[in-house]
Amino acid sequence: MKKYIFIFMMISYGISDVPNDLFLQGNQLMLKEKYVDAVQSYESIIALGYENADIYYNLGNAYYRMHHIGQAIWAYQNALYLNPRNKDFIHNLSLANARRVDRIELPPPARILKIYRTIKSYLTLSEWFLFGSIILFTQAFWLLCMQFAVLRGRLVAMTLNVLIVLTLITHIIALDKYLQEKRTNTAVIIGNGVDAYSGPFYGNKTILFRINEGSIADVSNTQKDWTEIILIDGKKGWVPNESIRILR
Repeated sequence: MKKYIFIFMMISYGISDVPNDLFLQGNQLMLKEKYVDAVQSYESIIALGYENADIYYNLGNAYYRMHHIGQAIWAYQNALYLNPRNKDFIHNLSLANARRVDRIELPPPARILKIYRTIKSYLTLSEWFLFGSIILFTQAFWLLCMQFAVLRGRLVAMTLNVLIVLTLITHIIALDKYLQEKRTNTAVIIGNGVDAYSGPFYGNKTILFRINEGSIADVSNTQKDWTEIILIDGKKGWVPNESIRILR
């Protein structure tokens, strides 16, 4: 297995709508190993409201080189959200995750559930809807041809049944992915050794547990400068907003 991190570097293909000067500046700074300045360049692009998988990827590489594992995981996760099939993104995220101190191990899911999750994560939400629309159009066209006797036979009827099943499966997956993204608000712990409190306030007697950098948590509530999070093992607590970063 490859043990190194892929850091170089997506050229500006497909990001002509972003400030290219900042992107190219960040790339040059990466080549000079000026990672702090490179982070500032990439973060400036994101702050302007532009999003692109390559920007997040390069940002994650810069954070990784600075040993800011939480920030690197945040950036790689966002890159994968926009381009879930990129092998470099997956590889670098696995390297960053391997450096996490807190790695909660849950029982492996059932095989069929694992397969379903893999299929669901293979495409983005918009790609699933597009794929479903193409299958639905193909099904309608096939049915129209059968109606006017352009296509006949048992094989034609079986093909129509397959298209109907594919249409249902595709739209079920797309709906599931949509509902998951809509109801889930996920954050990455970017602080090192973050205390979780019983409420949105500081106090030695209110510390419930400590979370290390790079851990993933669901956001359940917010209040001023505090966020209530739930870890994958069910632990719940309040952390300062500056200690987490919300995934897109």
